[in-house]
Parts: sequence; C-alpha cells; structure tokens
Amino acid sequence: MPRIALLAATGLLLSACSNEEPVASVPAVDLHGRLEVDEQKTAERQAQGIEGQYYRRVLNIEGTDLSLDDFLNRYCPTETRDETCSKALRIKKIDDVAGATRFLPKGL
Repeated sequence: MPRIALLAATGLLLSACSNEEPVASVPAVDLHGRLEVDEQKTAERQAQGIEGQYYRRVLNIEGTDLSLDDFLNRYCPTETRDETCSKALRIKKIDDVAGATRFLPKGL
C-alpha cells in the first residue's frame, strides 16, 4: 500500500513540473466571419494576369479581428480534436484554393 501511495504522489509531482505552456481554449466563434478584399494578394494575382479580387476571411473574437490563419495559429494546436478547429482547418483548405468564399459545403 505505501508503494501505491508513493507512486501516486510521484506521478502528481511530475505532472506539476510540466514545462508546456497551457493552450488557450478555443472560443465559440462564427467561422464564416466576414470577407475582406486582400489587397496584397489581389495585386499579386493581377500582376500574373488573373482578374478579380482575392478575399480573405476575418473572424471577430471577443471584439478583436483575426484572420482565419491567425485564429488557427493561436487557438488550434497541430494535433487537436476540437470540432471548431477541425471545421476551421477545412474552411482554410477551401479558402486557400482561390480565396475566401461565401459558399461553403453544408456543415461548415
């Protein structure tokens, strides 16, 4: 019995010594956000002969505007199983093809 108690205490002490920074919890956010013209990307594409404007998705989180990329970098670690993060990653993959779009698949 003393060994079990010693092992439990050792485990608790080791877990308290973790050097990892806590990951910020993922806030509840509307992942559709709003679409803004990305002037830099639009200019790059027009220089290549591609007409039209390139849009980026901007999310409003607690009064702060963040691009979808910034949201993923800040709140979603690479190996997360959070539903909001997986939906955001799927939306990012769609947006990366030709810019942000209002028309997303059902469920996103």
